[in-house]
Amino acid sequence: MKEKKEKNTDEIEKKIEELKQEFKFLTKAQKELLLYRKIVEIGKIEDNSKGFNSFRYSQDINSDELLCLIKAADIGSIKPLVVYVMRDHKLKYQEVYEESLIRYNNVLENYKKLAQELDINSSLDLSHLLTYMLWNGYFSVNKKHFYKLQERLMLPGMYSFDVIKGKGVCLAYAELLNNYLSICEKDSSILICKVPTKKNAISCDYRPKIERNTKINISSRVFSSLMGFFLGGLINKFGNHAITLIEENGNMYAYDPTNLYVLNIKNSSTASIINGKGEFQIKPLMTFIIDSNSDPNHLYEKLLSENVKSALSRKEFIFSFENLIEIINKNISLLDDAYDNIHKDLEYIDRQTDEIGGSYKALKKRKTI
Repeated sequence: MKEKKEKNTDEIEKKIEELKQEFKFLTKAQKELLLYRKIVEIGKIEDNSKGFNSFRYSQDINSDELLCLIKAADIGSIKPLVVYVMRDHKLKYQEVYEESLIRYNNVLENYKKLAQELDINSSLDLSHLLTYMLWNGYFSVNKKHFYKLQERLMLPGMYSFDVIKGKGVCLAYAELLNNYLSICEKDSSILICKVPTKKNAISCDYRPKIERNTKINISSRVFSSLMGFFLGGLINKFGNHAITLIEENGNMYAYDPTNLYVLNIKNSSTASIINGKGEFQIKPLMTFIIDSNSDPNHLYEKLLSENVKSALSRKEFIFSFENLIEIINKNISLLDDAYDNIHKDLEYIDRQTDEIGGSYKALKKRKTI
């Protein structure tokens, strides 16, 4: 028994030394991200039985593999354990909403075909198109959309389902855009950030002509203000906003479908507004901790390399949007036809989310399946 234990210890130490070589020449941030990527792979099993994901996780805890990785990276934090615990939280909800996810994919594919018919190809133009359709109700079952803090489903990996019900906030919008670009075979990721809240810290000098409707009651405003006051430190750490990181032709930028901003990436922690003034603090590592499926195209590694090229000029952004609006105005009947094509899918998702409910009720439902 003693010999077996000693042999196991020797094997673990050998494995740690091997893994250390992979982390050897990386910065602290790069070590963290590589560690998180490897943790997400622990216990992953390919599973092609589902239409919405191609893997699942073994229920057996491989503590030796986790221990080896944490010791090899040596970042001195409990965050790797958080990543391990959180790595499969999306899948639990997706099992309950399997049919709705298939319908959601139909919606995205339908609007991909619309873009092809309109000859809209670039990531920037596709982002403009989605943002226009979002705020004009083309993803909503009632063809109306409102920015709304209250009554959200809060379904991990399905935040965009709120949009289908005619409401939503930044996380739903960033996820929707990310999903759409993915369907259109473009490289993008969700990106959590911290937006300055002080007056005049950011400003806009060109806002696309898209009408944005909001439904925020007084209690929601008061609650939001109190949260900002009492949890300022946590907001600085975890962020207060979500946008979409995009790469095209080797260049990177971020798109904010909530506020209609486009931002150039300055470095791994800062993005500057193109159509205005001010900066967002971007948080790729925190985004990965919260959602380990947020960056399938490994754009965060490129951010952390600190070798990011500014992608867009203000002139390019304005020209792109004005041109897109002209295309839409000439082809509005095609947008309406595309909406009609998938309205039954939107109705199904709306109905199922009414029946099953948000994150808490969905977990209860999963236990009965």
